[in-house]
Amino acid sequence: MLPFQNLSGDPEQEYFADGIVEDIITGLSRSKSLFVIARNSSFTYKGKAVDIKRVGRELGVRLRAGGQCPKVWKSRSHHRTAR
Repeated sequence: MLPFQNLSGDPEQEYFADGIVEDIITGLSRSKSLFVIARNSSFTYKGKAVDIKRVGRELGVRLRAGGQCPKVWKSRSHHRTAR
């Protein structure tokens, strides 16, 4: 799982995008039938324009996943109060 690209332009959203990828890596790694590259290895490509096929060869994987993360709007109220 490669790091998501932050499309928001907001540096605070980097933590959100990285957290999503970390959660996906953790979830996929629980499957005994999958070979999942560690976060430290995949995050060496963060912020770089890469050739996805070359990355696959360098990491020794056949399947690759990555993506983009648009801006997440922060809600003013995280919960509703009962009336």
